[in-house]
Amino acid sequence: MSTLITGAGLIGCQTAALLAARGEKVVLLDKAPQAQHIASVLPLEAVRIETGDISDRRALIATLERHEVQQVVHTAAALSMAIRREPALAADVNFMGTVHVLEAARLLGLRRVVCASSTTVYYPIFQRAPTAPLNEDFAFHTVSERPSRLYAASKLAGEFFAQHYAQTFDLSIAVLRYSAVLGLWAGPNHSVPGRLMAQLLGQGAGEGPVHISDPLLMWRGGEDFIDAREVARANVAALDAPALPSCVYTIASGRMARFDDFIEAARQLQPGRPIGHAPLPETGFAGFAHPRDLPFDISRAKAELDFEAQHDLLESLRTAQRWVRT
Repeated sequence: MSTLITGAGLIGCQTAALLAARGEKVVLLDKAPQAQHIASVLPLEAVRIETGDISDRRALIATLERHEVQQVVHTAAALSMAIRREPALAADVNFMGTVHVLEAARLLGLRRVVCASSTTVYYPIFQRAPTAPLNEDFAFHTVSERPSRLYAASKLAGEFFAQHYAQTFDLSIAVLRYSAVLGLWAGPNHSVPGRLMAQLLGQGAGEGPVHISDPLLMWRGGEDFIDAREVARANVAALDAPALPSCVYTIASGRMARFDDFIEAARQLQPGRPIGHAPLPETGFAGFAHPRDLPFDISRAKAELDFEAQHDLLESLRTAQRWVRT
């Protein structure tokens, strides 16, 4: 089986490592692949690395044909920080990149496509304080509860197209809504959880005290986090599942973690290091307006993908320590 993974970031490389370890042919496609970053996760000889832009549909199709690819894991995306600097990336890369993958699947008759989405599509409904864990078919008001950021808007638009392609063209597609991903690696660590982990574990502080002051890295209420290694397992589980009746799946731990839980875990791993923080903002995770208190409903992923998260917060931080030290 030959699999193309778009995006040679942490999740793409972790997914490639799992597939390569079981002897499959894996192609990593990235706009600017960094061999030293990829090599920090898996042996370079275990994958084929292609330089290419997900925004170029013809080049994408040519790559799929050249490597006789049967399935795709689509993780390539512009993240929120890049979109703030250049808003059109949300449409050009996130939305149209997903459309190009879906169209390639239709034209080439690919066996399966796994598309990365985000649980940020849920965030605007937290103003209503849900009374039960949130499942995939959540209700929202299309105007007052529309996505509050372009990143989430681009992901939701991609979800709608993926569901349409699956139904109309009889394609096998899984849309995975990743919750806030925990993980560090040798490559860029620009995500909010990544930046928080790095600071809590003393990056740039030497042996001195740690003090968190960025309001984006603090929050009230809880958040449902997932280890990057678990996300990779979920991608592979979605490739392997015999059927995808729900199409859209939330990939989360089903457990809530508060900011104080991160502080306590960091202190356990670094006895004696003073760790403090500024007063908590009134906002929820990553500066979203409304704090939350309920986790995601993860029953569909468990039942249909046979996926359930295993790593807890302390284990995720312990694994991240090696990257801060190096």
